[in-house]
Amino acid sequence: MWERLLIVNVGAMAMWLIGKRLKKRHRLKNDVRQSLYDEANYWLRGIKARGTTFMGGNKPDLSDLAIYGILKSIEGCDAFQDLKTHTNIGVWYNAMKKQVDAHSGSANLSR
Repeated sequence: MWERLLIVNVGAMAMWLIGKRLKKRHRLKNDVRQSLYDEANYWLRGIKARGTTFMGGNKPDLSDLAIYGILKSIEGCDAFQDLKTHTNIGVWYNAMKKQVDAHSGSANLSR
């Protein structure tokens, strides 16, 4: 019992310290969600500058897939819903989801 309590409390303290350190290292804002919104908007401005649906043009490229993978990992979290509420990333994300679900890039793989 004492080991469990020690691990829970020491683990929580360690994660708090790591979070503070990472926030400082990556120069995140005090409200880290605002940093997430800023980066999503930066991504969307890049796509808009190209005048296409994806960063890769009319079809997603590896950069689209990388960002999609990151966002897919938080899809069930409140942070993802907040991101969709505070940015226009949902349009791009839904277009990517259709491409990934349809396995549209699989035709380019050599067998």
